Amino acid sequence: MFFDAHIHNHCSESGGFIIGLEGEPYFDGTLNNVEALKMHAPDKNYISFYYVCADEIGKKLPYKYIKIHPRREKYTPDEVIKCIRKNKPNCVIIDTLNEPFWTPYDYWNIARTFPELTFIFAHSGGYLINDFIKICHFQPNVWIDFALTHTTLGKYGKSNGLPYINEAIKFALNSPFKDRVLLSSDWPFFSQKDVLRYYKRLGKLKMLNNNFLNLLKVIK
Repeated sequence: MFFDAHIHNHCSESGGFIIGLEGEPYFDGTLNNVEALKMHAPDKNYISFYYVCADEIGKKLPYKYIKIHPRREKYTPDEVIKCIRKNKPNCVIIDTLNEPFWTPYDYWNIARTFPELTFIFAHSGGYLINDFIKICHFQPNVWIDFALTHTTLGKYGKSNGLPYINEAIKFALNSPFKDRVLLSSDWPFFSQKDVLRYYKRLGKLKMLNNNFLNLLKVIK
């Protein structure tokens, strides 16, 4: 049994966060907002996140779980703050791969603006991972995942992965903020089975399962 906090379609998980994907380019196997929302089932440990497109960032939306994707949609930090203030969601996932247009402090400022709101900083910044584990350490309403980052950059801890990426992930998994780290695969972009194997090898699957279930209680 395991939970996956970053998926764009069902796979083999026992629950997870299903994230809609809109806009261009389109990727086979991913769900759009309408399809993702049909799978929203908190009683079965599934929560669906609505993907906010650029032309919706200033609108009042009828959704309590939203995904913000600055790289694809090119909105500004101020626009995101206004969106959150207007919509008062239960939880916000923000994609953190937006160099050079946003800095880590843009994300941190958003989290500090809404200290009672739960944020998940997806991918933990990629190359900027050290900044994002620092944010998670000091900002108690921030959770992180390493989707894509442990796969593409860390290469699951193999010798051809970036050493500082792997060191940062291991540090986070054994840190004072380890209870705010989530198992996330980014399926179907990456193999869920490989991600599961990676965390089992590190002996952290039970901890990550507990983290997901604890977060679910907070945001339901």
